[in-house]
Amino acid sequence: MTPSNRLSSLRAILADIGASFVRTLPDHLPLYFCAVVFCGATFVITSAYNIRLEPSAGIFFLGMIAQLAIIAFAGLVTYEFFLLMRAGFPDRPLGKIAKSVGARLVAHDRPGNILHALIALTPLMISFSALKDRIPAMHPFAWDKTFSAWDRFIGLGHQPWEILQPILGHLWVTAGLNFFYDAWFLVMFTVLFSQAFAAHRSVLRMQFLLAFSFAWFIAGNVLATVFSSAGPCFYGLLKIGPDPYAAQMSYLHAVAAQLPAWTTTMQDTSVQKLLWTSYVADANGVGGISAMPSMHLTSTMLMTLLAWRINRKLGVAFTIFLIVIFLGSIHLAWHYAVDGLAGMTLATIFWVTAGSVARAAARLSPAPAIHSAEPVPEATSA
Repeated sequence: MTPSNRLSSLRAILADIGASFVRTLPDHLPLYFCAVVFCGATFVITSAYNIRLEPSAGIFFLGMIAQLAIIAFAGLVTYEFFLLMRAGFPDRPLGKIAKSVGARLVAHDRPGNILHALIALTPLMISFSALKDRIPAMHPFAWDKTFSAWDRFIGLGHQPWEILQPILGHLWVTAGLNFFYDAWFLVMFTVLFSQAFAAHRSVLRMQFLLAFSFAWFIAGNVLATVFSSAGPCFYGLLKIGPDPYAAQMSYLHAVAAQLPAWTTTMQDTSVQKLLWTSYVADANGVGGISAMPSMHLTSTMLMTLLAWRINRKLGVAFTIFLIVIFLGSIHLAWHYAVDGLAGMTLATIFWVTAGSVARAAARLSPAPAIHSAEPVPEATSA
């Protein structure tokens, strides 16, 4: 290919990216609206409480997206390589792989979807982190005793962890729950990545991204501040009465001592003290303590609702994951049972609301988005 042909090809690619950006802009207007409103509210709150907005959350978010993009790119290259091998190894295979991979990366409306998602979601993540870390400073923990009492009511006089302990209170069961509880983070980002970087415009995609935005600001910031609570693992440190979770913490510390590789997350004393010291010292950068509502359950419920809309098998898999996360949130002492129940209820409300907004935006769009979450032929419309 001559230099002039390469330049023409590059111009064509850039023109396609620009056209995709313009074409997908109407779909993303509700997401931009959320970014403006939520970030504006964050600016007002942080100014009132003299809180410094840290860019670290945005850098972390973009870093996670970059890492997932690299993994996805490596997987795509590997996939194309095996396709070539099955078809009979051609001449200049690297060039053919590069051409095929490049075509996939700019296919349909993926460029516009990627750009709009990054522009809108990055400031939302910064807003969430800025307020999340400062919740105890804005509203000191006040609800733990109430939530513990509600849990005991749900458990008919017993704490939910006490009911679950005979079933879950075994070394490798606890370790397994801890593994999946930690895996939530990667699963959440993978699902977010798959929707943000989708090749096709989709009402379902926009419903998930909007609900995701609602969840992290309304539930993760606003409601978490209103119902400020530390969670069972910190109950004893609050000095608000007898600790109904002391035996649970002793068990978890014993498990962590037997499985040193897991101790960074299984409520061992170092992590607990690190978070608590940060709270007592009013320090930034470690991560805020906040139990109600559980964002593990809020986000996992959103992923489960999305999965059921895609196909039944994925829905079943995510439902099982949802149950595991709920049990883990209680057993590992991060959350009261009511935290998870509230998170799942809120997720359902956010999902329904986001669906109405996404469908309304699609009707107003000059080129309505398709309604399927799956890749469909490019000519499909409405």
